[in-house]
Amino acid sequence: MSDIERQTLCFQYCGEVNTERTLLAARERCKTLDLSKVVVASETGRSALKAVEVFKNSDIILIVVTHYPASTWGPKGRIPIGLGRHEYTDTREALVNHGVKIVQSTRPFAPPSRSLDWNYPTPEAIIDRTLDVFGSGTKIAIEAAIIAVDCGEVEEGEDVISCAGTFKGLDTALCVRPTYTMNFFKSFEIREIIARPVCRVQTLPEHEHKNWKGNLDQYLTQ
Repeated sequence: MSDIERQTLCFQYCGEVNTERTLLAARERCKTLDLSKVVVASETGRSALKAVEVFKNSDIILIVVTHYPASTWGPKGRIPIGLGRHEYTDTREALVNHGVKIVQSTRPFAPPSRSLDWNYPTPEAIIDRTLDVFGSGTKIAIEAAIIAVDCGEVEEGEDVISCAGTFKGLDTALCVRPTYTMNFFKSFEIREIIARPVCRVQTLPEHEHKNWKGNLDQYLTQ
Protein backbone atom coordinates (compact mmCIF):
# COMPACT_ATOMS: atom_id res chain seq x y z
CA MET A 1 0.00 0.00 0.00
CA SER A 2 1.51 3.32 -1.06
CA ASP A 3 1.65 6.41 1.09
CA ILE A 4 -0.86 9.22 0.60
CA GLU A 5 0.10 12.87 0.25
CA ARG A 6 -2.51 15.51 1.05
CA GLN A 7 -2.23 19.15 2.05
CA THR A 8 -2.96 20.61 5.47
CA LEU A 9 -4.09 24.23 5.52
CA CYS A 10 -2.17 26.09 8.25
CA PHE A 11 -3.57 29.40 9.51
CA GLN A 12 -1.42 32.22 10.84
CA TYR A 13 -4.00 33.08 13.52
CA CYS A 14 -6.70 31.32 15.53
CA GLY A 15 -10.33 32.30 15.42
CA GLU A 16 -13.31 33.50 13.44
CA VAL A 17 -11.25 35.01 10.62
CA ASN A 18 -10.66 31.46 9.32
CA THR A 19 -14.26 30.23 9.25
CA GLU A 20 -14.97 30.25 5.52
CA ARG A 21 -11.61 28.82 4.48
CA THR A 22 -11.94 26.04 7.06
CA LEU A 23 -15.33 25.06 5.66
CA LEU A 24 -14.13 25.21 2.06
CA ALA A 25 -11.20 22.95 2.94
CA ALA A 26 -13.62 20.56 4.66
CA ARG A 27 -15.87 20.49 1.59
CA GLU A 28 -12.96 19.66 -0.71
CA ARG A 29 -11.78 16.86 1.59
CA CYS A 30 -15.30 15.41 1.67
CA LYS A 31 -15.05 15.01 -2.11
CA THR A 32 -11.59 13.48 -1.90
CA LEU A 33 -12.52 10.99 0.82
CA ASP A 34 -16.12 10.43 -0.35
CA LEU A 35 -17.55 11.34 3.05
CA SER A 36 -21.21 12.14 3.65
CA LYS A 37 -21.26 13.87 7.05
CA VAL A 38 -19.68 17.01 8.49
CA VAL A 39 -19.88 17.92 12.17
CA VAL A 40 -19.75 21.65 12.97
CA ALA A 41 -19.34 23.01 16.50
CA SER A 42 -21.41 26.19 16.76
CA GLU A 43 -22.36 28.11 19.90
CA THR A 44 -24.45 30.85 18.27
CA GLY A 45 -25.33 29.35 14.89
CA ARG A 46 -23.20 31.74 12.84
CA SER A 47 -20.65 29.11 11.88
CA ALA A 48 -23.51 26.71 11.19
CA LEU A 49 -25.21 29.17 8.84
CA LYS A 50 -21.92 29.70 7.03
CA ALA A 51 -21.61 25.93 6.69
CA VAL A 52 -25.07 25.80 5.10
CA GLU A 53 -23.84 28.31 2.51
CA VAL A 54 -20.62 26.46 1.77
CA PHE A 55 -22.24 23.01 1.52
CA LYS A 56 -25.33 24.04 -0.45
CA ASN A 57 -25.98 21.94 -3.56
CA SER A 58 -24.08 19.05 -2.05
CA ASP A 59 -25.23 15.75 -0.54
CA ILE A 60 -23.38 16.39 2.71
CA ILE A 61 -25.35 15.95 5.94
CA LEU A 62 -24.52 18.76 8.37
CA ILE A 63 -24.60 17.96 12.07
CA VAL A 64 -24.32 21.00 14.34
CA VAL A 65 -23.15 20.40 17.89
CA THR A 66 -24.05 23.30 20.15
CA HIS A 67 -23.34 24.37 23.72
CA TYR A 68 -25.92 24.11 26.47
CA PRO A 69 -27.59 27.51 27.11
CA ALA A 70 -25.03 29.78 28.78
CA SER A 71 -23.00 32.89 28.03
CA THR A 72 -19.38 33.83 27.53
CA TRP A 73 -17.32 36.99 27.62
CA GLY A 74 -17.11 39.45 24.76
CA PRO A 75 -15.54 42.87 24.18
CA LYS A 76 -18.98 44.51 24.37
CA GLY A 77 -20.48 42.40 27.13
CA ARG A 78 -21.66 38.84 27.61
CA ILE A 79 -22.39 36.79 24.48
CA PRO A 80 -25.25 34.27 24.73
CA ILE A 81 -24.24 30.78 23.58
CA GLY A 82 -26.19 27.61 22.90
CA LEU A 83 -28.78 27.29 20.13
CA GLY A 84 -31.35 26.34 22.75
CA ARG A 85 -31.50 29.97 23.91
CA HIS A 86 -34.46 32.11 22.84
CA GLU A 87 -32.10 34.61 21.18
CA TYR A 88 -31.37 32.01 18.52
CA THR A 89 -34.88 30.75 17.77
CA ASP A 90 -34.83 32.15 14.22
CA THR A 91 -31.34 30.79 13.58
CA ARG A 92 -32.30 27.36 14.88
CA GLU A 93 -35.41 27.26 12.70
CA ALA A 94 -33.44 28.35 9.63
CA LEU A 95 -30.91 25.57 10.19
CA VAL A 96 -33.60 22.92 10.66
CA ASN A 97 -35.37 24.14 7.51
CA HIS A 98 -32.14 23.52 5.61
CA GLY A 99 -32.02 19.93 6.87
CA VAL A 100 -29.32 20.51 9.48
CA LYS A 101 -29.25 18.13 12.44
CA ILE A 102 -28.74 19.96 15.77
CA VAL A 103 -27.56 18.19 18.91
CA GLN A 104 -26.71 19.51 22.36
CA SER A 105 -24.88 17.76 25.16
CA THR A 106 -22.47 18.15 28.02
CA ARG A 107 -18.88 18.25 26.80
CA PRO A 108 -17.33 14.79 27.31
CA PHE A 109 -14.24 16.31 28.93
CA ALA A 110 -16.18 18.76 31.11
CA PRO A 111 -18.57 16.49 33.09
CA PRO A 112 -19.90 17.10 36.64
CA SER A 113 -16.55 16.15 38.17
CA ARG A 114 -15.08 19.31 36.67
CA SER A 115 -17.24 21.40 39.01
CA LEU A 116 -14.82 20.49 41.80
CA ASP A 117 -12.31 22.85 40.20
CA TRP A 118 -11.65 23.52 36.51
CA ASN A 119 -7.95 22.79 37.18
CA TYR A 120 -8.52 19.83 39.51
CA PRO A 121 -6.67 16.77 38.17
CA THR A 122 -9.67 14.59 37.36
CA PRO A 123 -9.17 12.19 34.43
CA GLU A 124 -11.36 14.40 32.23
CA ALA A 125 -9.43 17.52 33.20
CA ILE A 126 -6.16 15.83 32.25
CA ILE A 127 -7.59 14.90 28.82
CA ASP A 128 -8.92 18.44 28.37
CA ARG A 129 -5.63 20.09 29.24
CA THR A 130 -3.64 17.64 27.14
CA LEU A 131 -5.75 18.30 24.05
CA ASP A 132 -5.32 22.05 24.65
CA VAL A 133 -1.69 21.58 23.61
CA PHE A 134 -2.99 21.01 20.07
CA GLY A 135 -5.25 24.09 20.27
CA SER A 136 -8.86 24.71 21.25
CA GLY A 137 -10.11 23.96 17.76
CA THR A 138 -8.63 20.46 17.80
CA LYS A 139 -10.01 19.76 21.27
CA ILE A 140 -13.52 20.91 20.44
CA ALA A 141 -13.53 19.16 17.05
CA ILE A 142 -12.78 15.90 18.86
CA GLU A 143 -15.45 16.53 21.50
CA ALA A 144 -18.05 17.56 18.90
CA ALA A 145 -17.53 14.33 16.98
CA ILE A 146 -17.92 12.29 20.18
CA ILE A 147 -21.11 14.16 21.05
CA ALA A 148 -22.49 13.46 17.56
CA VAL A 149 -21.92 9.74 18.15
CA ASP A 150 -23.35 9.81 21.67
CA CYS A 151 -26.49 11.55 20.31
CA GLY A 152 -26.94 9.03 17.50
CA GLU A 153 -26.27 11.28 14.50
CA VAL A 154 -22.98 9.56 13.62
CA GLU A 155 -22.26 5.84 13.78
CA GLU A 156 -19.39 4.75 15.98
CA GLY A 157 -16.39 4.18 13.71
CA GLU A 158 -17.89 6.17 10.82
CA ASP A 159 -15.39 8.56 9.24
CA VAL A 160 -16.58 12.18 9.33
CA ILE A 161 -15.07 15.63 9.13
CA SER A 162 -15.36 17.64 12.32
CA CYS A 163 -14.94 21.43 12.33
CA ALA A 164 -14.44 23.64 15.38
CA GLY A 165 -12.60 26.76 16.43
CA THR A 166 -11.07 28.97 19.06
CA PHE A 167 -13.61 31.08 21.00
CA LYS A 168 -15.81 32.05 18.02
CA GLY A 169 -15.82 30.85 14.44
CA LEU A 170 -13.96 27.90 12.93
CA ASP A 171 -10.23 27.39 12.48
CA THR A 172 -9.83 23.60 12.59
CA ALA A 173 -11.07 20.73 10.43
CA LEU A 174 -10.20 17.10 11.15
CA CYS A 175 -11.15 13.83 9.53
CA VAL A 176 -11.92 11.59 12.49
CA ARG A 177 -13.21 8.11 13.21
CA PRO A 178 -15.17 8.85 16.38
CA THR A 179 -16.50 6.70 19.17
CA TYR A 180 -18.88 6.85 22.07
CA THR A 181 -17.37 8.75 24.99
CA MET A 182 -16.70 5.56 26.94
CA ASN A 183 -14.60 4.16 24.06
CA PHE A 184 -12.47 7.27 23.49
CA PHE A 185 -9.11 5.81 24.51
CA LYS A 186 -9.87 2.44 22.97
CA SER A 187 -10.90 3.39 19.45
CA PHE A 188 -11.05 7.13 18.63
CA GLU A 189 -8.83 8.08 15.68
CA ILE A 190 -7.76 11.34 14.08
CA ARG A 191 -7.38 10.24 10.47
CA GLU A 192 -6.30 13.48 8.81
CA ILE A 193 -5.61 17.09 9.80
CA ILE A 194 -7.27 19.21 7.12
CA ALA A 195 -6.86 22.67 8.61
CA ARG A 196 -5.62 24.17 11.86
CA PRO A 197 -3.76 27.23 13.19
CA VAL A 198 0.01 27.09 13.59
CA CYS A 199 -0.42 28.79 16.98
CA ARG A 200 -2.72 28.57 20.00
CA VAL A 201 -4.36 30.96 22.42
CA GLN A 202 -2.95 30.47 25.90
CA THR A 203 -4.73 33.09 28.04
CA LEU A 204 -8.30 34.27 28.52
CA PRO A 205 -10.29 36.03 27.25
CA GLU A 206 -9.30 34.62 23.88
CA HIS A 207 -10.31 37.65 21.83
CA GLU A 208 -7.69 39.78 23.59
CA HIS A 209 -4.86 37.36 22.81
CA LYS A 210 -2.38 38.27 20.06
CA ASN A 211 -3.02 34.95 18.28
CA TRP A 212 -6.79 35.47 17.89
CA LYS A 213 -8.35 37.29 14.94
CA GLY A 214 -11.98 37.79 13.97
CA ASN A 215 -15.00 40.07 13.75
CA LEU A 216 -17.03 40.01 16.97
CA ASP A 217 -19.35 42.89 16.04
CA GLN A 218 -21.75 40.39 14.48
CA TYR A 219 -22.29 38.56 17.77
CA LEU A 220 -25.16 39.35 20.08
CA THR A 221 -24.23 40.96 23.39
CA GLN A 222 -26.09 41.48 26.66
